[in-house]
Amino acid sequence: MDTLAFANLLLDVASIINFIALLWMLRAIIKNRNYLRGFSVVGSFLTFISIVGFELAYHLIGNVVGFAFGWATVAFWFVAFIYTLRIKLREKRKQKENSRLS
Repeated sequence: MDTLAFANLLLDVASIINFIALLWMLRAIIKNRNYLRGFSVVGSFLTFISIVGFELAYHLIGNVVGFAFGWATVAFWFVAFIYTLRIKLREKRKQKENSRLS
């Protein structure tokens, strides 16, 4: 087995493990909707961008398994980013309204 084939195998295994971890995170979120409240807006955005980068790399090297399993993770982190951004904007709006009333 050459180095590239071994690297692709490792990426396949890592992608499957990442997908399983994603399912556990989704389970936690379904049980407790407030789970995402502790997430950072910047951290969620950077994680989303980095996983999109991984997806592009999977596509370029022809890793079908990693590419296929990775899109669920991309979708999750995009939703997490949007949700944390909405929470942050809502909190800022409430702070402005409270400061006007004071």
